Amino acid sequence: MNAVKSPAVKAYELDKAKNKEQENKGELDQALEDTFPASDPVSQSSTSVAGAPPASEPQKQEGFLDGARGWIKSNPLAAVAITAAIAWIYGSTR
Repeated sequence: MNAVKSPAVKAYELDKAKNKEQENKGELDQALEDTFPASDPVSQSSTSVAGAPPASEPQKQEGFLDGARGWIKSNPLAAVAITAAIAWIYGSTR
């Protein structure tokens, strides 16, 4: 027996097939979104300008500690020598 399908059944089956296709497409899109960062190639960029860096203006020192830190950074050997002398004097008087 060859059953003839009514237009309503044909429309239902067509709609069901379209929904199934949309679901499959949605799963593919979701899988692509889940792996998106890994699917991008790594891009690395660096910018540079030829020549020496511009000289920065000296900043005003705020307070004794900032001034001392600046002096120590610019004169590390002298700072070590002064610290050693103070430690020797302190140690010898104890």
